Amino acid sequence: MSFNPLAPVTDYQSMLNRIFWFTTASSLAAIWMLRIFVPALDDAFSKIDPALGIDGTKALPISGSYLLPALAIGIVTRVFRLHARVSDWLGIRETFDVEVILAEFAQRLAIDLEPVGHEPLRRARHSVMRKAFYPFVSGPQPAIDQQLIQQALDAWSWFWVGVEATLVFTLASFALIAFNAYQIGLQLLAASIAVAILGLPVLRTQCQRYAIAQVRAILADPHRAAVVRGAFAEVTGEPSVRRRAA
Repeated sequence: MSFNPLAPVTDYQSMLNRIFWFTTASSLAAIWMLRIFVPALDDAFSKIDPALGIDGTKALPISGSYLLPALAIGIVTRVFRLHARVSDWLGIRETFDVEVILAEFAQRLAIDLEPVGHEPLRRARHSVMRKAFYPFVSGPQPAIDQQLIQQALDAWSWFWVGVEATLVFTLASFALIAFNAYQIGLQLLAASIAVAILGLPVLRTQCQRYAIAQVRAILADPHRAAVVRGAFAEVTGEPSVRRRAA
């Protein structure tokens, strides 16, 4: 695993590594705030170094009572892929696939999806994406420009970094409020919400930009375009998909 969170994202694993390091850094900042404003938590965390026999001033550049809990949070979020769970709960990736990728395919192939309806299209999303999108943007030798794929992964990595950081600081704000540190808790909560509202849409726009570029690259080849059209034909339930009237 790369120890450089700013290293170029070249595949899915390197994207997960970036998310891990930034979530760990967010957790470290959250723990620092909690220890400053909640003495009871500071007392509890301060027992970590002696319990493990660690001299925080010599063994680590940062006290283990700060670093180890942050690393633990980062590892848990990495193992369970917290960003994917949040995406499932909120329908982030599902909505993106339907409203951006599948919609762009349909528009460029002049396929009318209105008779299909949103709910059937949502249910068929996995099937269509597996046949029309993923085969051309994955693997050691993807069908389209690999740099374009890496740019898309890089954009998604920053989006998920923002999602997990927002979650970490939101939970920290709830903890502060629960321990009666109302002012700083509410301020942190407001800041987390503001960053999510203002920042995440900007990052999503970047993801959308690269997704549309990938769709265009896929459809640039007639054979790939035929495969995509066939995937949509299964959704419409017709031998050939219906074209919009010119």
